Amino acid sequence: MRAAAEWFDFNEKKRPILCPAKQMGSKAKALLAHPGFSGKVLAVLSTTIYLVSEDGEILWLSQEGLAMHRRCILAPFRPRSICVGEDFFVHGPFLRFSEGVTIDFDSATEWKPSGVGLKHTEPLAVVNACTRRLFEAVTKFGNAKGLGQMIPQMSPHLIPMTSSLVDGNKQAISHADPLLAKARNSILDLATACFNFDMTEVTRRGRELVGLGPGLTPSGDDFLGGLLFAAHSLKTAYPQDFNWEEETVTDLIDWASTQTHPISHTILRDHAFGHGSEPLHEVVASLINGRDLDWSMAGVTRLLQIGDSSGWDILAGMLTGMLFVEGKLSALPAPSLPLEKGSSKR
Repeated sequence: MRAAAEWFDFNEKKRPILCPAKQMGSKAKALLAHPGFSGKVLAVLSTTIYLVSEDGEILWLSQEGLAMHRRCILAPFRPRSICVGEDFFVHGPFLRFSEGVTIDFDSATEWKPSGVGLKHTEPLAVVNACTRRLFEAVTKFGNAKGLGQMIPQMSPHLIPMTSSLVDGNKQAISHADPLLAKARNSILDLATACFNFDMTEVTRRGRELVGLGPGLTPSGDDFLGGLLFAAHSLKTAYPQDFNWEEETVTDLIDWASTQTHPISHTILRDHAFGHGSEPLHEVVASLINGRDLDWSMAGVTRLLQIGDSSGWDILAGMLTGMLFVEGKLSALPAPSLPLEKGSSKR
C-alpha cells in the first residue's frame, strides 16, 4: 500500500464522489478514529460494503434505512462505485477509497443501542409471559425462512418433549430443505439445553451449527448468534439468576474463527457478547422490560428485513435462548398455597 501522504495526494487528483454519512455505530466510530486506519474492501453486496482493516477488524457501509449495528456506517453511496479488493484509508473526517469515493463522517451521529439495564427489568414470570406471546405471534406468520421454520417446534410448551423427539421417533424431515434437515436435531438439542439451564451443553452442541449454510453469514452462525445474544442479555439483566461462566462461550467463539467466514465470525462474536443489530436489541429489551406484544412485533418486523433469511435465523436463535427463562421458572419450587381459615397444618 502507498505511504499515507502519497496515497492521499493520488486520490486528491481524482475529484472524489462525496457521500455524507448520516449515522455510525460506536465501534465504527472508534475504529475510524485510529490514526492511519486503513485496509481493503472485503465484500460488496447490493446494499452493504464490508471492509477489513490491516489488523483484521471488520466494519461496513450500509445504505440508509437498513438496521444499525455498532460496526455500521449509514451513507448514501452507490455500491457499484466500490470494488472488492479496493484500498481504503481514513484521513481526518473522511473515509476515502482508492477509486475516488469518499465518505464524510464528520456530521454523522453516533448510534448506541438502548441497553438492557437492571432499572427496567420485570420479574422473570413477566418476561416468560411476553416471550410465550411472541412465540405464538411469530408462529402464526406462516412464511418463515431458513432456520426460522423451526420456531413452531421450539414453542415453550413443547420443550419438555424435545428430548424424546430427538432420541426417539423423530418427525419426518422434508428433503426439500437440506439445511433444515442438517440443523434440526442440533437445534432441538440446543432448545433442551437452554430449558435445562445447561450453558456448557449449549456451547458444545452449538459447534454443530457453526459455518452451516451458504453465504457470508451462514444460517447456523446467525441462529447461534441470536441464542448467545439472548443468553448474554439475560445474564446482564438478571445476574443473580443467570450466572454461568463465560469461559465456554469464549472457547466456542475462538474455535469458530477457523470454521466460518471472517464477516460471520465477527458478527457471531459480537452477538455472543451482547452486540447485535438495532432491531435485535429492541426485541430482547421489549421482552425483558415487559412491553406489550406490539412493541416486540415492531422490532421483529425490522429484524426480519435483514438479509434473505438472516433475520429469521437470528430470531429463531434468540427465541431459543429465551427458553433459559422458561427453564429457570420450571426449576423453582411451586409456591405453597395459603391455608384456609380454620384449618391446621399437619
